[in-house]
Amino acid sequence: MNHEIRVVAILRAKPGRAAELEPHLKACVVPSRAEPGCREYILHVDQADPERFIFVERWIDQAAIEHHRGTAHYKAMAAAIGDLLSERQVLLLDEVPGQ
Repeated sequence: MNHEIRVVAILRAKPGRAAELEPHLKACVVPSRAEPGCREYILHVDQADPERFIFVERWIDQAAIEHHRGTAHYKAMAAAIGDLLSERQVLLLDEVPGQ
């Protein structure tokens, strides 16, 4: 079934590395928003924990997410941030029907 999927990606910088991590994350925002399957792609930083960054994304379907993961900008970001992260969690969310 094809349906919109919301992604919440939680990325925690290693202690003292947030300033180094942030530009790599930001570099992925504009090209991701330009992808045909992207409906929303917003980077956040946690007010209570400035070393925790959170992407909130909306994609038209799973195929759009798979396409995104294969793009040059996503692969460049992933390669650049690997050594800067202490934690990474990615949630793929479906809206609960009937609300």
